[in-house]
Amino acid sequence: RVLGYDPYLRQHSPAVTEASAILLELDDVLRNSDFISIHLPLTAETRGLINRRRLRMLKPTALLINTARGAIVDEAALVAALRDGRLAGAALDVREQEPPPSSPLHEMANVVLTPHIASWTREAQERVVRTVAEDVDRVLRGEAARCYYNFPRPRRPAA
Repeated sequence: RVLGYDPYLRQHSPAVTEASAILLELDDVLRNSDFISIHLPLTAETRGLINRRRLRMLKPTALLINTARGAIVDEAALVAALRDGRLAGAALDVREQEPPPSSPLHEMANVVLTPHIASWTREAQERVVRTVAEDVDRVLRGEAARCYYNFPRPRRPAA
C-alpha cells in the first residue's frame, strides 16, 4: 500500500493514480507508514518539515529515507529519535549542511549514508538521454509524450 502527501496533487492526479497511491495528510502518512521516502524541494515551507514532533509520530519500526534535500529533516531531532529507539533507521544521501560536519549519524549502525550523486552516474545520464529521445520520437510521430512534469502532456500540433 502506497500512501502519499502532496498539497498540490489530488487523488485523481495521474502521478497518484499511476502509483496506485492514497493521498493523506502528512501526519497521517507519517503515523501509518513503514518506510517514509522524502521527495520534496527545499523551500521555506519544507525546511524542517520532518521535525522532532513529526519524528515522534513514526512507528518505532519505521525507516526514513531522504534523498531530496537535507534541511527538510531536522538532523538533531533525527539523531535523538534514532538513539532513543523511536525510529528503526535512516538512509540519507543529503544532509542539513553540505559537506556534512562530524555527526553522531556517522557512527550509528542503523544509518546508511551515501553521497548525493543524483543523476550523475553514467547509467543515469544514459537513461535520461534515452528517455528524452524516446519522447521526442513519440511526439514527432503524433503520439503523446510519456515522461513529462509540471506542464500539459506534449503532443505534436495538428497539421
